[in-house]
Amino acid sequence: MQIDQIIRELEQTRKLPVEAIREAQAKQNLIRSDFLHAIERYIAADSETRRRPNAVFFVFHLLGAWREKSAYPLLATFLRQNPADLEDVLGDAITATSHRVMAAVFNGDPEPLCGIILDAEADEFIRSRMCEALAMVTLRGELPRPEAGRFLQRGFTEIKPVRNCQVWGGWRNAIAMLGLSELTPLVREAYERHSIDEAFGTFQQFKEDDLAFAGQNPQQRPAWMQNEYTLFGDIIEELSTWQQFRQR
Repeated sequence: MQIDQIIRELEQTRKLPVEAIREAQAKQNLIRSDFLHAIERYIAADSETRRRPNAVFFVFHLLGAWREKSAYPLLATFLRQNPADLEDVLGDAITATSHRVMAAVFNGDPEPLCGIILDAEADEFIRSRMCEALAMVTLRGELPRPEAGRFLQRGFTEIKPVRNCQVWGGWRNAIAMLGLSELTPLVREAYERHSIDEAFGTFQQFKEDDLAFAGQNPQQRPAWMQNEYTLFGDIIEELSTWQQFRQR
């Protein structure tokens, strides 16, 4: 299968294009630049053009599965595009896999992730997930814990809006994941000013369950983190479990 044919097949998101995915995997070194160009074209396009069939959904996940670190800054720019456009192209991946893909392509520079988190115009669910991606790469030893802690501390005053935004749930989770007990007063204040939706857990749960576990078990992860916060893996294995692909 030629590269242009692979990309055309990847534009069909009504089913899981297994053959095209396998062909792309076999030609990874040849098709990498075409995949990056596909993301660049999407970023440069207007909303009407973005609604046309494109391979971006599968390209995004394949780059994550390949741990393609050269794609990291570009994918960060992609995730800062118009939220309605991203909803159209990524759908459930916004909450299900965006953080796992970005942690997989992380190249050691936290600024692209931090830029998404602090971008008040970016999708609020993606911003939330990027907080957790920041914690993921820190737990993997790819970012110094003090550096992550300083950013999360700064985020208390720099993340906007202060209320009615999902990003605060991810901020809270990242602090819990890293066991940053020194930021507990800020988390308490964030709850008191109604920044954090209690759907993410109450302050008591944060302090007595999540934070306490991280403090007592610095080398272990609670059961709820085992699948939720692993790097994105084999694309066929991962996406074949999605309802939209199982039914076809």
